[in-house]
Amino acid sequence: MARHLVLLTFLLLGLGALAQDSYVVAGIVVEGNKRTRERIILRELTIHEGDSLNSTDLYARLERSRQNLMNTALFNSVTLLPTYLPGNEVFINVQVNERWYLWPAPIIQLADPNFNTWWLTQDLSRINFGAYLYQYNFRGLNETVFLKLQFGYAKQFGLRYKVPYFDKRQRWGFSVGGQFNEQREITIGTRDNKRILFSERDRNARTEWKGDVQMTLRPTHDIRHAITLGYVQASVTDTVSILAPDYFNGGEQDTRYLTLGYTVMHDHRDSRVYPRTGDYAELRLWRYGLGIGDRNAPDITTAYATLKHWQKLSERWTLSLTGRAKATIGAPTPYYVQEGLGYSSAIRGYEYYVIDGQHYALGKLDAAFALIKPRSYTVNEVPLEAFRTVYVALYLDIYADMGRVWDIQYDKQNFLAGSWQSGYGAGLDLVTSYDQVFRLEYSFNALGENGLFLHFTQPF
Repeated sequence: MARHLVLLTFLLLGLGALAQDSYVVAGIVVEGNKRTRERIILRELTIHEGDSLNSTDLYARLERSRQNLMNTALFNSVTLLPTYLPGNEVFINVQVNERWYLWPAPIIQLADPNFNTWWLTQDLSRINFGAYLYQYNFRGLNETVFLKLQFGYAKQFGLRYKVPYFDKRQRWGFSVGGQFNEQREITIGTRDNKRILFSERDRNARTEWKGDVQMTLRPTHDIRHAITLGYVQASVTDTVSILAPDYFNGGEQDTRYLTLGYTVMHDHRDSRVYPRTGDYAELRLWRYGLGIGDRNAPDITTAYATLKHWQKLSERWTLSLTGRAKATIGAPTPYYVQEGLGYSSAIRGYEYYVIDGQHYALGKLDAAFALIKPRSYTVNEVPLEAFRTVYVALYLDIYADMGRVWDIQYDKQNFLAGSWQSGYGAGLDLVTSYDQVFRLEYSFNALGENGLFLHFTQPF
């Protein structure tokens, strides 16, 4: 009997402790936002005034709110500080350090798929140059105005306006933009998994007009939907249509069509620049040719699926898994819109190759060790406050990739299609301020080849 009384006493004391561990959010104040509207910041918080939370849930929500704010790319640093008040109340102070939002950035860009492919020729004529003009956080509402003026290998002139939210609940947004491109040299096919380049001496091989309008919906912090209606008009010279009759449908010199796309994504990463924990999933469906005003439309539908997971094993070790797949419905696929591996998706170790095809599957495994753990430094000597916060992290990345392309159109002249290919290696990933990632990798592939490769994107 005495033992039961002792247990009951401890149980009551434990329940009392839990009750004392519950806090009511009495208020939230935002500091440091000289340009950003407060409602844009509050939209990213997973904690609100009046919420009743225990300490564990409180700290979890504060950390997730910090991650959401950093992932807007509006701030150099974000700090959320709880102040505990009498009566089990807590006051939240949100402190932000804003970035520089107007960027007249120069364009110095290689026309080849990657740096190593360009280095084979070191042809300076295959470099794009010009300028971007980004106005981030336009009107303090996280809107973006984008202007592009590019010359050199490929001329591109574009304008885009993006509004993340236009409704009172900050769920609906839109984007509208267009671009004009002209290019003297283009890829008209592949042989032995190497690009076949064609150029005209005194005229452009291809001219394009593109435009689109997109509606977005963000019902929760981690879920996003997008519906995009686009327009494409392109033409090539008569020589291209003769040398590559499959470039557009039926050996034609031009194409014109509407596109309709739908994208849904679940994004629960701690960082979009270089994640260490979290998940990401995306499904993208795209229709080329709607039967309205079409001329030589591709008449295909593509589906992309992506799954990614990051697991933080310790303070320094992170394990990541990536799976990506593409399927094309409708055949044949004009070369103008086909894309296999070696473009936006690739197997590391195959930087010198392009594997054309209508379908592919790709898997990536990465183990990253933080040689220099992520850290922000304040350099007071810098005159502009937006540049005083310097972020740096350095990782040793050990990786292995495997992928396969299914191709019924170009497989006879490209030996890498139709079989599984693999690559592995190790490299250094440098992550710096303003979302910059530099990768130096030494990779091996299944062909017995190896080499040192340089990239400017995240590896996952």
